[in-house]
Amino acid sequence: MRPKELGLFVFVQYLLILQFKTTFCFPIVSKVAFNHKTRKEMSVDSSEKYLTPITPDQVRLEIKDPVDSTALTQAKDIIKELRTSDDDTTLDGTVDPARLMSVAKKLGDISETMTTYIATKDECKAAFEGLSDVDRNALENIHARVLAFATAQRQSVTDCVIDIPGGKAGHTVSPCS
Repeated sequence: MRPKELGLFVFVQYLLILQFKTTFCFPIVSKVAFNHKTRKEMSVDSSEKYLTPITPDQVRLEIKDPVDSTALTQAKDIIKELRTSDDDTTLDGTVDPARLMSVAKKLGDISETMTTYIATKDECKAAFEGLSDVDRNALENIHARVLAFATAQRQSVTDCVIDIPGGKAGHTVSPCS
C-alpha cells in the first residue's frame, strides 16, 4: 500500500528505485492537459521532455540562494522607487499611486496612455474570455489548486483551548501588523 502523501507518479518512481536501484526516464510534459471542471483531457501542443536517468548515488544536496542577486537588487530598487518614504536606505513606507503608475509605464506593464492601473470586472472578464482554451484551463486549474491550499492552510490556523489541571491553556490567532 502506498503512502497517501505520495502521488501515483512519485510512488511508481519510488518503487522502481527500490526495485532496480536506479531512476527511470519519465515524461514530465504530456501532450494532454486535464480540465478540472469537465474531468476530461484536452489536447496540448508541446514536445515531450524527459527526466535524465540517474542512480541514487548520483543525487547531491545543493543549497543555493533561491533569489538571483541581480534580480534582488533590481527588485529592491523598484520597491524604493515606489515607496512614499524619501529615505533611500529603507524599504519602509506605503506605495505612492503616482509612482506606481510611473514605474508601471516605465517597465512596460501598462501603456503610456493609460490613466489607471485598476482593471474593471468587465475588463477582467473580457480578457479571461479572450484567452485560448488551453490558457483559460490553465488559469482555472491554478485557481482551483491555490484555493484548495489556501482553504486548508487557513483551516489549520485556529484558536485552541484545552483543560489543564487548575484551569485552561491555549492560544488565539489574530492578525498583527
